[in-house]
Amino acid sequence: MTAWKEGQSMLIEYTDAMQAVKSLAFQSIPLAVTSTYKGIFLEEKVAPLKVNPDSVTFRAPRKQICATMRTPVILHSKVLPESVSAQVLYINPKAGEVCLSNFSFTGFYWRDRYEQRIEPDAPVYARLSVQQKHYRANLVNLSIHGAGLMIHLGDSMARELTPKTRVDVSFKLSPQNEFNISGVIASIKFLGYCLAQTGLRLEPTTSQQIWLGNYISRRKIEILNELDHQVVGSYASL
Repeated sequence: MTAWKEGQSMLIEYTDAMQAVKSLAFQSIPLAVTSTYKGIFLEEKVAPLKVNPDSVTFRAPRKQICATMRTPVILHSKVLPESVSAQVLYINPKAGEVCLSNFSFTGFYWRDRYEQRIEPDAPVYARLSVQQKHYRANLVNLSIHGAGLMIHLGDSMARELTPKTRVDVSFKLSPQNEFNISGVIASIKFLGYCLAQTGLRLEPTTSQQIWLGNYISRRKIEILNELDHQVVGSYASL
């Protein structure tokens, strides 16, 4: 382990994530815990309460985050060289505690999302066109300049579906609004023979950006209201 300071910032180098998290906990340095709900990103800094042999107990974040925490949970801090994934051992809302274990580095330094991302309120079907081939797809999530798709490959070998390949995607978010947007494949993961999960960088026109921005803002409010109702119902039964 090595550590150094530059002004008020400190970067700690560790090869073991458990050691890194425990060291910060012993120094009472909070970590940011993150979760998502239907594409909405939730984050809060949590203070360490207790260091256990194989786990660390933190002060529980707000109820909306507790309700959406799934294994693995992602933690990050400016003093860590990489973000850290962890397993949720338990959440105790009454005691205001969450216990995490099995810490491991993700291999990536944490970067905040550039744009808000949401999931549509109902299935949205899309068509992906690339090099004169067309694929049926489902729109999984959406931001103004990005989209996640689940692509149905059929019998195609789909060799043209590679990162940095230019594509066109079309979908309807309402009966009156069909979007035809150009973009680039940012990432792709083949899930067996018939499916592929891909992330696109979209290049919408100015008018499309305005419409998408309004749609995403409205959808974000719906999702957060839905989450609040779920939290109220679940905590009322405790």
